[in-house]
Parts: sequence; structure tokens; C-alpha cells
Amino acid sequence: MNTLDFYTYLYMYMPSVILVLGAIVVLFSNVFASQFSRNTSLSLCMIFIAAAFFFCLSVGHIENVSAITLSAEYIILIASFWFILLTFSKYKFVEFQTPEFYPLYLFSISGFMLMVQGNNLVLVLLGLEIGSLPLAAMLAFNRRIYGIEGGIKYFVASALASIFFILGIMLFYLYFGDFSLQRNAIEYKNVLLHGHVLDVLLLLFSMLFMLAGLAFKVSLVPWHSWMPDVYEASNPVLAGYVSVVPKIAGFGLFAILFLPLLQSENASHNYIEYLVRILLLITITLPNIMALVQKDVKRMLAFSSISHSGFALACIYLGTFDTLILYWVLFLITNLGAFTMLWIAKPLNTQTRYDYDLQRFYGFGKKHPIMALSMALFMLSLAGIPPFSIFWGKIFVITNALQQNEMLLAFMMMLNSAIAVCYYLKLIVAMYFKQGGNEIFYEDNSTAPIRFVAFMCAILCIFSIFVVSYLFQYIPMLGI
Repeated sequence: MNTLDFYTYLYMYMPSVILVLGAIVVLFSNVFASQFSRNTSLSLCMIFIAAAFFFCLSVGHIENVSAITLSAEYIILIASFWFILLTFSKYKFVEFQTPEFYPLYLFSISGFMLMVQGNNLVLVLLGLEIGSLPLAAMLAFNRRIYGIEGGIKYFVASALASIFFILGIMLFYLYFGDFSLQRNAIEYKNVLLHGHVLDVLLLLFSMLFMLAGLAFKVSLVPWHSWMPDVYEASNPVLAGYVSVVPKIAGFGLFAILFLPLLQSENASHNYIEYLVRILLLITITLPNIMALVQKDVKRMLAFSSISHSGFALACIYLGTFDTLILYWVLFLITNLGAFTMLWIAKPLNTQTRYDYDLQRFYGFGKKHPIMALSMALFMLSLAGIPPFSIFWGKIFVITNALQQNEMLLAFMMMLNSAIAVCYYLKLIVAMYFKQGGNEIFYEDNSTAPIRFVAFMCAILCIFSIFVVSYLFQYIPMLGI
């Protein structure tokens, strides 16, 4: 590698470097401080996330940076910034009063950034580990038994993902002799059509193992079982973060890895395409059915998030990456708003397993009309009710499927969208049409920053058509 290439790659990875340096600064600021200050750590985190974002804006001119990578980086940093704002809560929580939380948060973001930046499978694996391990620790900072349980489950799921991914990397190296991801569809096509049987098996098993590793990360069925338990055990801030940031990193890497195979012209040899089609159909359908019977709002949102992952995977399968970016931005807005409202309505009794049981929301609309209205707005948006945000995302995904004659896929997406309306409306019915008791199960946890986040999400959900219009003006500039 010559000097010019070295500086080019250094510049490309600089956003991750900034976050790592920020984590070190936050760590040492707490070490040498006489007393831990949550506000100082929070402010430093926000400054370094913003610095990494603004540096990302200048990376787009580098030829080695793909549009998918750049878009994923933007979404990761924006989502991370908004979620860290929620830690400015009214009440003090153990996890947010722990000095190690904030450097671990920055380390986690840097890892997921490295996942989508890396053009080398070793760097991708490094990013996977750096992103996942701090997140497992952050989940366990909640000293409730369920928080520790959630951290352990996330750690185990991440370890399994890494094992499968490492096996895939080994087989990949065994065939190609290097770890580079800079390959095109022609190379894979030649192997599938003209390669020896052993060569074909090496490539297919390599991709299958890496697919399984990423499936753990983005919670595709049947590798999804850890996610509802992690949601249930963690606070809404971390649950929301887990639902967005690791997944967009996983989907970005999924697109980089499997796009050449999915673009193969000879479908008879494209076994990966068949497998991805089956996975996304099951991932869209099964979690929706499971969500119908959930009595806890966070578990319901967990299964809902898995189903939305199926819609995102459909965008990759169809090759419509502009729609993937659009869908995940709209999902970020809505999911952030929903978890913000759960964070505002803090349960008084946190010793039970289900903090957000539907029964706790009986009569919520009469007691707190503004909070209930905001929550109803985000539920309607997640359900895909027009004209709110997710509606536009689903419309574009289904339209793309119809244009490519994927009738079964389009039908299953429409059917599951109708099913989703049923369980999202359960919360609205509980808030407005169920008689609540005199017991108070919640208290207001909001502060000015949290109310600002909720307000911005509500505005963006209501006027999401303008978000869609802006994104379709921005995306062509990336060359997608």
C-alpha cells in the first residue's frame, strides 16, 4: 500500500477514529474528575458524535466509499445522537449514573460504523465485536435481574453471530485467498456457473455462514428469539438503540456482501437468492403473529421491529437500496418517538417483569391526553396508516415488488401490514376505550430535551411526505 492509499483509508475510517478518541477522552475525564458528572459525559458524547457526523459529510468524494456505506453511517450517527439525548431524564437511573456507560456507548457506535466502513472481512469482524460487546455491558448496567439477564442474552447472541461469521470468513479465505470485499457480480457468477463443485460449495457455505451471523445481528427468523427478551429487560433508551443502530449496520453489510450474488443472472444457480426470499417472507409473517398475543408493549414493539427487519431485507432482495434508506429513516423517526413516549411514562413499580403491561395503560387517554395522543400517533405510524411515516415506506417497498413481478412477496407484505394494524390498535383501545382504575402506575420522566425529541418525532411523522421528498432528492446525489 502506497502513502496515498494509506492516507485515503485513514480519512475513510476517521469517523470511527473520532468516536474511539472521544470514548478515551470521556473515560479519562471521569477518571481524573473529583466527582462523576452525568451532564459532562453526555455533553462530550454529543460533541464527538456530532464531530464524527460532520466529518462523514466530507468523506463522500472518496471513491472507495460506497453510497450504501455512507448512508448507513449517517443513519447510525443521527440515531445515536437522538437516543443519547433521552438520557437527560428527570429521574436518575443506575445505568446512566455509571461513568463507564458513556465511553462504552461511543465504542459501540464506532464498532457499528466500522462494520459498514470495512472493505475487508477482518475489519468487519472487528467492528462486529467492538459494536456488540460494549452494548452487552450497557444492558447489564441495569442492576435488576432482568437487565443482567438481557445483557447475558445479547452477549450470547453476539457470540453465536461471531462464530458463524468467522466460519464464513474462513471458507471465504480458503477459496479467494484474501479477505477483500471488493468483488463484483461477474466473479461470483463465474464460480456458480463454471466452477468446480467444491468451489461452488465453498462459496455457498461461506455465504451461508456469514448470512447466519448477520441474521443474528438483524434478528431475522429463526435467529430472532433473543430480541424480545432483550427489549423486555432493558430500558426504552437502549431498547430503541438496539432496534435501529445494530440493524442498519447489519443491513448495510448485508447489501455489500450479498448484492453480487443477488444480481446473478442465472437463477438456477442462485441458491442464496432462494434462501433470502424464504427468510424475508418468514421474518415478515411470524413475528407479526407473535405480536398479536403479547400483553407487554415493549415485547410487542420487539416483534414489530423484527417484522420491519423483514421489510428492510425485502428492499435488499429487490435491489432497491434507495427504498431501504427511505424505509429505515422513517422507521427511525417512528421508533424513536414510540420509545421516547415509553421513557416519559416511567413505571412506578419496576420489580415486575413486564413494566409496560397493556393493563397499565387503561384510561391513560383521560389522565394524560397529550401523552396518549402522542403515543397513538406513533402506533398509527408504525401500523402504516396514511399519511404517517411508515405508510410511505411500505408503499414504496410493495410498489417495487409489484414492478419486479414479485406477486407473492407483495401480497404477504400487504397481508402482514393489515395484521400489524390489529396489535398496534390494542394500545390505542387500552388508552381510550378501557376503564382505568384509580391506581397510578406511572410518573412523568420527561425533561426539556426528551420533550424536544418527542415533539420533533411527532412533527416528522405527521409531515413525513416532506421527509420522503427530501430523501428522494438527496439519495440520487449518493449515486444509489
